[in-house]
Amino acid sequence: MGEAARFPVSGLAWRALRRLALPCLLALQTAGATAATLAGGPMAGPATAERVGVWLMTDAPAQVQLEYWPQGQPDSVRRSAPVSVSAERGHTARVDLDGLHAATRYAYRVLLDGAPVELGEALTFTTAPADPLAPRELLIATASCNYIPDEPYALPPDSFGAGFEIFDTVAAQRPEVMLWLGDNIYYRDSDLEPLDEAAASMHRRWAATRSFAPLQRLLRTGQHVAIWDDHDYGPNNSNRDFALKATALALFQDYWANPGYGLPGVAGTFSRVPLGDVELFLLDDRYHRDDDASTDPARTMLGAAQLAWLKDALRDSRATFKLVVNGSRMLTDRPSPEQRGGEGWHNFPAERQAFLDWLGAERIDGVFFVSGDIHYTHLTERERPGTYPLTELTCSPLTARVHPRPFPVRAVPGTLVTQRNFCTLQFAGPAGARELHVAAWDAAGTRLWQATFPAARLRTP
Repeated sequence: MGEAARFPVSGLAWRALRRLALPCLLALQTAGATAATLAGGPMAGPATAERVGVWLMTDAPAQVQLEYWPQGQPDSVRRSAPVSVSAERGHTARVDLDGLHAATRYAYRVLLDGAPVELGEALTFTTAPADPLAPRELLIATASCNYIPDEPYALPPDSFGAGFEIFDTVAAQRPEVMLWLGDNIYYRDSDLEPLDEAAASMHRRWAATRSFAPLQRLLRTGQHVAIWDDHDYGPNNSNRDFALKATALALFQDYWANPGYGLPGVAGTFSRVPLGDVELFLLDDRYHRDDDASTDPARTMLGAAQLAWLKDALRDSRATFKLVVNGSRMLTDRPSPEQRGGEGWHNFPAERQAFLDWLGAERIDGVFFVSGDIHYTHLTERERPGTYPLTELTCSPLTARVHPRPFPVRAVPGTLVTQRNFCTLQFAGPAGARELHVAAWDAAGTRLWQATFPAARLRTP
């Protein structure tokens, strides 16, 4: 959701301007062109005990490889199989590294056409413990609504997108995982029309965002995992009727290194990400979504197949903390029956209530909700008779403009943030005494508030 970006030029004029001004990272390389260089990343995805996928983007066709070794053991260098990078996929590549050792920090470097890329900074990732449920110190940074203007270096502070120093502020905390909550890029209306040009235009939007220089340090820090929301799926408040949703899904897969996308026969970005005794349940709130304004009592935000998958996954999980992650808010209510109060699961009351009833009946412990979208941050708490209350962290915006008129919200006192910010979820403590510490931070790295949730508080009595 959030505000739609507006431009003072006509669609025809903008398309002409776009052809001249936007970075043409997808152009075919001419004979005699210079060697490919690294244009974005590298960015590691979630690592298991034995495997990790690393995303990167170049500015021209190339053969890409990674050299990697346990940190402090440079004599144990291994080299990945080469991956061809081509214009057809926006010069993006995912390089998978297999046969890794559990609970090990690896250093690595990028090779383009056999030549090492010098970045001036160390590149590392850490594999998961051999015990898939081992409790460990884990810091997750999270945010939503990242808007990069077309001319980001000559903007007033009140521009729709600004405050890009926040990327380095997040990176400075050295999170093990960066969880992107959707609206990670913003398609413009001109990117989506005409239909026969849209795929290339959407690729250019992704490439322009991922090649943004202030973003690179964060991309190279920790492991990244993402969901989408309306603006990196399609137009503002878009749903299952979006004509280019299959194209949008293919692009999402090209620009992230998530471990999975949907199910066989059920398209989408939803998946599970185990992180020791923490597990992420990433939801897709766009591909199967009905219109929020629909009056059909059976309207759905997630679709029957995804909802069944979520229930099975939660029932199956043995994680102490189960983070249900969605673009739109899940636990907030309409300010009144007459007001929708923005997008969210509250606009699909039958589906949401049936899920919450199921969650209580199944006595599933450790559930905590995380969302973005709304251009301000807050905690929401929802009491449930006979069991533990449900809590949701909504974290937004990262670099997009703060919503000028926040919807009425029943926030946990002291947690409403109306400035650009990011949040952290820190998991600490030994087995049997685990805690989740949630905090919001401003662009300079000042902590705005913190709340602690002992695992024992997230259990059915």
